[in-house]
Amino acid sequence: MRGRSWAPVPVDLSVRLYNRLLAAYPGPFRAEYGRHMAQVFRDVCRRDYQRHGLPSIASLWARTSLDLVRTTVEEHIERGLDMNREKFVRWSGWALMAGAVLFAAGPIIGSFDSYDMDPIGGVDAVYEIGQAVGLLFSQVLFVIGLLGLRSGYTGRSGGLGAGLLVLAVLGSVVSLGGLLAMSSLEGAWQVWMDGFLTMTMALAVFGVVAVQLRVFSRWNSAPILAGVGFPLLFGIGVAGVDSVNGQAPEWASLLAVGLTCAGLLLIGYRMQADARTPRQAQT
Repeated sequence: MRGRSWAPVPVDLSVRLYNRLLAAYPGPFRAEYGRHMAQVFRDVCRRDYQRHGLPSIASLWARTSLDLVRTTVEEHIERGLDMNREKFVRWSGWALMAGAVLFAAGPIIGSFDSYDMDPIGGVDAVYEIGQAVGLLFSQVLFVIGLLGLRSGYTGRSGGLGAGLLVLAVLGSVVSLGGLLAMSSLEGAWQVWMDGFLTMTMALAVFGVVAVQLRVFSRWNSAPILAGVGFPLLFGIGVAGVDSVNGQAPEWASLLAVGLTCAGLLLIGYRMQADARTPRQAQT
């Protein structure tokens, strides 16, 4: 007989992931509050899943992920973390790379869903919740990463470049807002797409500025790579090139994801590498 009560797979996976994420908090904070936080999350997760199924788990993660990011930073700062600009840029670079990996993992996880036409929470619920959580966390990390990009490089980007970085940040925030409103707003998916398209287009144009002004120490064309994929995907869909049911073909979607993630990985790596040498990242 099991030592603990049985939980549905989405609940069990969510609880396991949450327990892992608690490691981001400072040790003393985890020792004092970690067990209680895990218990509360487990209870809420079970309750929401019993009432509304898998969509409620995605909504719970939307709220929880933002709270985790906010409170983790607050607790580290309160305990004396030296969060100067160079360190913030370096951490943001890692966040951007992690977000790119999670974003790229979505299509890979989705490829295992052999019942992609069934209602959410069906046979392949594990893959569905994996995609949802991965997309949500990647968007949170994009916001953090782009804030660091703006903080570290806006001074070397000129007026146009600085404005484009602000636009990219705003696009990422709008995109995140669309994801958070998925369960309550009918047009939330369109909000997410519009925000993401704004973010990537701003990055693409910023890449042109970066090449001209040599904003980064290396790989100044990386923002172009990160930003060009989804505008091209949108153009292919509008033009109806090899479209299927009015949508862009799968190869175009995979290409857009690949280009975006490759570019973001390069930007993130450049950010954390440049931040080790403060003169490279503009202060």
